[in-house]
Amino acid sequence: MQLGRTYLWAGLGVVACGPTAGVPPPPAGGGGQLASGGVSATTGGGPSNTGGVPASGGSGGAPAGGSPAAGGSAATGGSSSGGSGSAGSGSGGAPALDPSCAAGVWQGQEPAHVPLSGNTFAHDPTMIKMGGTYYRFWTGDYIPAATSSDLSSWDDAPSVYGGQYPSWVADWLGDVPGETFNFPWAPDVSSFGGQVHLYSTFSAKFGDNISCITHLSTPDLGTAPFQDHGPVICSEGSESYNAIDADVGFDDDGEPWLAFGSFWDGIMAVELEADGSVTSDTLTNLAWASEIEAPVLLRRCGYYYLFVSHGLCCPGEGRSVDDLTYRVVVGRSGDVLGPYVDKNGVEMRSGGGSLVVEGDGVTWAAAGHSDVLVDGDALYHLYHAYRQSNGAAELRIAELWFDEDGWPVPHAP
Repeated sequence: MQLGRTYLWAGLGVVACGPTAGVPPPPAGGGGQLASGGVSATTGGGPSNTGGVPASGGSGGAPAGGSPAAGGSAATGGSSSGGSGSAGSGSGGAPALDPSCAAGVWQGQEPAHVPLSGNTFAHDPTMIKMGGTYYRFWTGDYIPAATSSDLSSWDDAPSVYGGQYPSWVADWLGDVPGETFNFPWAPDVSSFGGQVHLYSTFSAKFGDNISCITHLSTPDLGTAPFQDHGPVICSEGSESYNAIDADVGFDDDGEPWLAFGSFWDGIMAVELEADGSVTSDTLTNLAWASEIEAPVLLRRCGYYYLFVSHGLCCPGEGRSVDDLTYRVVVGRSGDVLGPYVDKNGVEMRSGGGSLVVEGDGVTWAAAGHSDVLVDGDALYHLYHAYRQSNGAAELRIAELWFDEDGWPVPHAP
C-alpha cells in the first residue's frame, strides 16, 4: 500500500550463508528455527509444517468484498520448535546446525508461481497457515479475508472487523479536520505468545502521515473473533515517519519486532512485548529511499532479511499503469536492527536494495507490497501485481529460493 507525501491509492540440503562485500558475517551458532513475519520460532501457535503446491501460471480473480460472516476452520498449534542455539554443541565442539538453513534451498530451477483460482483479488496481501488452512488478509473494507486448503483455490471468509470498526477509530478521526478515511490499510498477520496477531493501519488523510497502526489478536483464527487492543503507534503529521505498513519479524531469541513505514524517513523498527504491545517509543531506522514502503522481516540461516517495496505504486490518483515503478528489493544483516546492505554492499538506509521482483511491462505493469509465507521447509513470496491491460491488482504467490550465497533468487512477476 502506498501512502506517500503526495499519493495514496484507494483501492533440500544446507545452504552456505557466506558473507558478501559489506555484509557482516552471520552470528556464530544460532540454532533457531526459521522465523518470519508469520510465525515465531520459539513460541507456540505456529503453522503446521506441510509442503506447498508450487507450479507455474497464476490467474487473477474479481475483487471480493469481505462481508461479515461466521464460521471458518479451526486453527491449530504449530510444530515449530527450537529458538536460539549455541555453538559447540555435539561431539568435537562442532557448531550447532541452524535448521532454518534447510528452508528455501535453491536447486537451480526458475522460481515458479502457484496457480490461483477463486477469490484472488488482493492489495497488500498477508498470509498465515494454521491447522492445515491458509488464511489471507488484505487492504479493504473491514479487512477482507479468504481461506484455502491448498494455497491455490481461495474462498471468501469473514472480514476481520465484521462490519463495524471499534469506537476509538471514530473518536480519533473526529479530531482530524478534513479526514478522508475509507478503510484499513496493509494488514499483517503473525503468531506468537500463543495468539494470532493482526496489525493494520487507519490513515486519516490521503498523502499525510496522520496514521495509527492498530493491534488485534485471537487465540484461534477459525473460531474466535479478533479482540481489538487499539493503536500501538501513531504519527500525527509532524513526525519524520509514517505509522503504516506494519510487519512482525522475530530475532534469534524468538522475540517479536515491528517494522513499519512508508515514504518520509523510511522504514522504522520497534520491539514488541510478548502480548504484542510496543515496549517503548525508541525507533530504529532500517531503510530509506525516495519511494519506499512495505517492510518484511525474515530470519533465515544466520541472517536477517529486509524486503521492501521501492517505486511508485498503484494506478489512479493521476497515474496510468505506464507510470508505475513498484518493485520489491531486499537487503540483509547479521542483526535484526541492521545495518542492512544489498548484494553490492550498499546500505538500505542509503537507498540500497537488490531486486527480487518487478513488472515485466507485458502482462504485469508492476509488482510490490509483499509478505513471506513459511510453510515447513517451503517459502513463498506473496505480493500484488498490476495487470498491464487494465491496472487490476491481483494476488501472486511465487516460490522463494535462496542461492548458495544466501541471497533470495529473483523471480518473474
